[in-house]
Formats: sequence, C-alpha cells, structure tokens
Amino acid sequence: MSTKEKISLFLLIFFYLLFSVRYFPNRPMETFSATMNHLLDSVPYIIAATILVVSVMQKVVGQKLPKNRIARIYLTFGLIAEFFFGMYHYLNQGQV
Repeated sequence: MSTKEKISLFLLIFFYLLFSVRYFPNRPMETFSATMNHLLDSVPYIIAATILVVSVMQKVVGQKLPKNRIARIYLTFGLIAEFFFGMYHYLNQGQV
C-alpha cells in the first residue's frame, strides 16, 4: 500500500469518526455516551451493507477483494450513513 493510499485511508477513518460524534455542548460525558450508543446502533447496518456489496463484487470479479478495499467500502458506506444519521439527530434535537 502506497503512502497516498495510507493517507486517504486515514482521512476516511478520521472523517467517519468525526461524523459519528453526537455533540452536546458543555456535556462531555453525554457526548461520549451518545456517540458510543450511536456507533453500537449503526455499525451493524453498515457492516451488513458492506458484506452484501463485497459479496456481489467478489462474484462479479471472480476473486477476493483486498482488505484495504473492503475497509474503504465500509468507510464510504459509513460516511454516507453518518451524514444522514447526523442530519436526523441534529434536526431532531433542534440544534440546526
């Protein structure tokens, strides 16, 4: 894996975790608790979508995908899902 690929994978991970944060001003424990609860609730759905897409891609290509490619697919689905989950969370909380 080249340096460029490592940097892009790191950025995907960083933005995924950033989008996952459920922020409550001046309440760090509630922020941490809500973020962990959200991750435990949303990760299984993202993993399921990743497994479905990866299995279809492996059938089409006829070979196994590299682990870093699977991680990128997961993080891409995660970023898309977290964007919509975040919009729902903040609009529901009246913070936008």
